[in-house]
Amino acid sequence: MDVSKYSYTGLNGSQAARLQAQRSQLTDLTTQETTGLKATTYEGISNPALVLSFQQKIAQNESYQSTISTIDTRLSVIGNCVDSLSSLSSEVSSELGTSGYQLTASGRTSEQVAASNALEAYVSPLNTDVGGAYVFAGKASDVSPVVDVETMLNGDGVRAGYKQVAAERLQADLGSDGLGRLDLSSSGSTVTLAEDGTHSFGMKLSGATSTLSNVTVSGPSGTPASLSLAVTGQPTAGQAIELTLTMPDGSTSKLTLTAKDSSSTSTITDAADGSTGTFDIGATTADTAANIQAALKTALTAKGETDLTAASAVQAANDFFDTSGGGTPMRVDGPPYDTATGLIAGTTSNTVTWYRGTNDANSSRLDAQARVEDGLSVNYGVRADENAFTSQIKQLAVISSIDVSGGTDADKALYSAVVDRTKGPLETTTGSDSLQSVAAEIAGAQSTAQSASDRMTVASNTYQSAVDDAMNADSTEVAVKLTTLQTQIEASYKASSILYKLTLTNYL
Repeated sequence: MDVSKYSYTGLNGSQAARLQAQRSQLTDLTTQETTGLKATTYEGISNPALVLSFQQKIAQNESYQSTISTIDTRLSVIGNCVDSLSSLSSEVSSELGTSGYQLTASGRTSEQVAASNALEAYVSPLNTDVGGAYVFAGKASDVSPVVDVETMLNGDGVRAGYKQVAAERLQADLGSDGLGRLDLSSSGSTVTLAEDGTHSFGMKLSGATSTLSNVTVSGPSGTPASLSLAVTGQPTAGQAIELTLTMPDGSTSKLTLTAKDSSSTSTITDAADGSTGTFDIGATTADTAANIQAALKTALTAKGETDLTAASAVQAANDFFDTSGGGTPMRVDGPPYDTATGLIAGTTSNTVTWYRGTNDANSSRLDAQARVEDGLSVNYGVRADENAFTSQIKQLAVISSIDVSGGTDADKALYSAVVDRTKGPLETTTGSDSLQSVAAEIAGAQSTAQSASDRMTVASNTYQSAVDDAMNADSTEVAVKLTTLQTQIEASYKASSILYKLTLTNYL
């Protein structure tokens, strides 16, 4: 009998393989229990390519969200600064004109002092830096964008500040005789008023209406414009002529002269701002023409001291501060200034450049960009020379700098003219190209970035859930499998032990 096939000297191949598999499974389950992972390599999990893709997506989203967190701080700072500037402008505008003309010991009105303090408070936020980067300087974030107020207004001893530029402009607007660059003359019974040249300075003749009988008004017409009043007979008391004058800042001003009998008492007075006046009806037409000429000179002189001076200060602020888009401060080409016919660009050696940040023709928002999501970027650059900010700075500079220290009726009228011109722009913090529009654009960029972050949070959670399902072991399931496997292994070892002890005698 061949009994070799029943002999046993150890474990047969299948038993050994089964025990080896069980030991390998035990090791694998023990590793899962220890690490919490189904496998220590991607080869040991299902669909490893998809898991890797999801993990890359999660890492990319985390990178985007880190960028969003960084710019969110900057955007919040910018938004808070713009809000504070808007509030400051509203406070100043609401106070302007409420106290009237009340000089303080400094020779300025209380409202001028408040405006001066507001200008200091306005410049400070525009020089805000976040982590060493000046947020209102465009790309030039390593430079504080706005010079200090003292240098801005008064210069630095070598370079002219706003006040000097405004003083030169006022000379050019008033002319040598204070009549606003208008030539006033008469010949016989005809009075002529003419602009002294083709330039942007002084008062311009825009219109004339008359109820004066026996006075022929011609013009204004021509280039430069002129008008004439030919007295052919005597007008009637109470009749008047009204001239419309255009000021350097584009505003218009009226001048009305009313005829009166030299012997009568008129209720019309010569206004300190030159808006109203009277002339006597003379004994002859030549006398009446001479009286009209004298009244015009008085009224135009008053206009020059008030409306024209205020308009000149405003226009000088436009010349000095409006430098965005790559521009430079402009000033009167002189000396002499009182006969000047044009402006010239100030240089870095003779004129203060009040804004030192990025200044080119590109959109300021493009100065700072951040990619916050695949295919999505936000633009959040801001420059202190944007019109939204410059407009407010100009008004505060004009109010702070105008000299009304004399206490005269002309000073009071000048101050009123300045308030009338600056109060409106300070109140205009809404609409396009305003503080509100800047705030809205910054808030929009911040909202866009935050929405992207929220979307990525949802996506990353979804990706992470799929990765966890693929990679993380279920501890309860692993424990059950370990217990079952340990029982199986014990049974296998017991069976193997019995077989290992089996002999032919025992078998038979």
